[in-house]
Amino acid sequence: MPQSSTSSEDEMAQSFSDYSDDCASESSREETIYETIRATAEPSQNRMDDIHTNSLVIRVLIPDLQQTKCMRFNPDATVWVAKQRILCTLNQSLKDVLNYGLFQPASNGREGKFLDEERILREYPQPISKGVPALEVNC
Repeated sequence: MPQSSTSSEDEMAQSFSDYSDDCASESSREETIYETIRATAEPSQNRMDDIHTNSLVIRVLIPDLQQTKCMRFNPDATVWVAKQRILCTLNQSLKDVLNYGLFQPASNGREGKFLDEERILREYPQPISKGVPALEVNC
């Protein structure tokens, strides 16, 4: 006996309904994936604030190698740790590298001085009025 048109229509309707449900679940899955990607890709404002308050950007001058670079440091790191990071980034070697230290040039009426390697960077005032603070790597 031939199939009635209503049962055929019912099957098509059910098939369409199943397809719609699949598409809806696929769509919601995609939205969830994109929301996750967006959430992890966009740095939160709090995280950006932490980076700015917990870091110190310093222009590093290395006159003996005629190099200048800007580097970001943890202000709670010791001067010794900062010096080691700088020395590791050099593309040329310095002679007698152990005799080099970080030197803060004179500014705002203060004399220039070598930084004590046991102190933390935060303990040294950085003149902001002249742009990025600078330190020299000198003997």
